[in-house]
Amino acid sequence: MTIAATLSGAQLGLFMASAPLTLGLIIYLVAYMAKRGEGSIVPPLGQSFACAKCGKRNVREHMVPEKFDGAVAWYCDRCVGEATSRAS
Repeated sequence: MTIAATLSGAQLGLFMASAPLTLGLIIYLVAYMAKRGEGSIVPPLGQSFACAKCGKRNVREHMVPEKFDGAVAWYCDRCVGEATSRAS
């Protein structure tokens, strides 16, 4: 004699009612674990420019603009002295 496992209507209804919630929580948890180490996705507040000589990137407030024949080149604090002496 074999004993067959049967589900009542109430048990089947409970399973069907909780399955979407359980799957949703699992998907949310996996997405959270994948994204938690990526850092902020907010862009920096100021514009950033690369130094025309060394390539160091910095925000606009810490760069020095130099005009050469109508074009503007941005230099960091270290390279600005060398750029102005060369242009003169």
